[in-house]
Amino acid sequence: MQAMNDGMRNRINLLMILVLLISCVQEKEGNNVLRRVEACMELFPDSALLLLRQIECPKCLRGQQRADYALLLTQALDKNYLDSLQSDSLITIAVEYYKREGDKLKAGKAYFYYGKVMLLKDRLSDAMQAYLKASSLLEETRDYKVQGMIWEYIGYLNSAQGLYENSIDNFKHSVRCYEQASDRRRVLYGYRNMARCYFSLHHNDSAGWYAEKGLVLSDTISGMKASFLHLLGLIANNEKRYPQAIEYFSKAMELCDDFNDKYRYSLSLGRVYSEVGQKKKAEDCFVSCINATNIFVSSGAYCYLADMNKKDGNYLKAFLYKEKSDSLLEVVRNAELQKQLLDLQKKYENDKLVLENKQIRLENEKQTYFYLFLFVFILGLGIIAFFLVRKRYRTKLLRNVEIIGNNNAIINRYACRIAELENASLQERQAKKEEIGILNRKILCLIAENKRVCENSSVDALFVLEELKQGNLIISNMTIAERQHIFDFLDLVHANFITRLKQEFDLTKNELLLAALLKVGFSNKQLMIVFDCEMKSIYKNRQRLKADLGLTKNDSLEQMVMMY
Repeated sequence: MQAMNDGMRNRINLLMILVLLISCVQEKEGNNVLRRVEACMELFPDSALLLLRQIECPKCLRGQQRADYALLLTQALDKNYLDSLQSDSLITIAVEYYKREGDKLKAGKAYFYYGKVMLLKDRLSDAMQAYLKASSLLEETRDYKVQGMIWEYIGYLNSAQGLYENSIDNFKHSVRCYEQASDRRRVLYGYRNMARCYFSLHHNDSAGWYAEKGLVLSDTISGMKASFLHLLGLIANNEKRYPQAIEYFSKAMELCDDFNDKYRYSLSLGRVYSEVGQKKKAEDCFVSCINATNIFVSSGAYCYLADMNKKDGNYLKAFLYKEKSDSLLEVVRNAELQKQLLDLQKKYENDKLVLENKQIRLENEKQTYFYLFLFVFILGLGIIAFFLVRKRYRTKLLRNVEIIGNNNAIINRYACRIAELENASLQERQAKKEEIGILNRKILCLIAENKRVCENSSVDALFVLEELKQGNLIISNMTIAERQHIFDFLDLVHANFITRLKQEFDLTKNELLLAALLKVGFSNKQLMIVFDCEMKSIYKNRQRLKADLGLTKNDSLEQMVMMY
């Protein structure tokens, strides 16, 4: 049997070792994959996303691995321009973990991507807060590229709200960060953004200076060069330098590889041709923009064609072009309205869910506070009751001890007296025999009284009083012992109440009994039942007792009895 137990124990230990080895291997493999993803994220984001999706069980990741996975997946989705980035549940995992662990670098990156998610949801204030938090976390680090991107997106938010001067400062800050990171392409983005903001403020000189500076640096990047040329063309058009504007727009179209941007440049070129009166070229530019995927570009092209035909007197054609332009804008408005309705519905559902959760939380808190208050209240009542009962029994015990002590002292005196009498002469003994008998009887009475006190003799009195209250016993049927029980009980509880009445007033037994019943709270109705008489007789007995106690008619018998 011992050998079987040892064999079973060895198998269990071996199984536990295998499980630990497997978990360690899986954790090591996960770390290797995440490091590979981090290494290829900037240059090959599609490969990084493919590697992340090869992880078999992302939900099994824990701690830093889970946070790294959430941050890298959000980063990969953003760099691959996927709509999945609109969910904030993934990046929130990374934000909470890095914030808790105090990793400023990764926490700053997580807040940056959290801001991008909020921006996609049109929650601009939340996005701004996230960007500012990311900036404060990363300002002590050397990750200048991410710092530059943060200030760039802060500039976008300010620019979208018309705060162009603030956005210019933000873009300048981003350019300084990109220069420290030696990221030339991002520097060009900063110059272009500043040029656009200056152009929006009608500071054409500053806008042109940054555009020219961007052209000097962007000779190898055709797309950026086309963007700067287009901006210079807009500046020239505003300053009515139409030949230069035409030259800039034409060069921009030649260098541009993106069809959407080319349509925009063509639309701008058509406007300049229209201004200088070259209607054929302008019409060709506008017609080429009709098929643009950007609805605003195609709608603008139809609108410019409508204006040209209206000026030429071709009102039917102008009306048709205007209808097409308005229909395209109506599609945009309907899409925006539908998006607003969906956003309102989502907001309403989210607010409703938040309100329901808040209501449930408040109800739970109320129940918790109620039960806590009830527990404290019951506990307090229990403590008060405990101390009251303890005080009552302590007082009773002290009183009993005092009575027993007094009686023992008297017994000792009587015993000494007996001893003295016994030692006297035979003649004195005979003479004192009767006295000895009396003293012995007194001793027996006192011993009995002590025994009665020790055995809680008040039980009989309480029983008799309860019988009287319930109407099961009347005064005329009471025995002398029952009356004496009541008197002894009141003497014990109320500091010799009956004894003091006997000593100070000349009262009958019935009057003493009436005073005792009033002392324990008997009402007139109960007294009428106990004395087996009418209310009139009770009234007379009360008046007689008041007279014997020396009270006037206006004095309260109950008050005197209670206070006595």
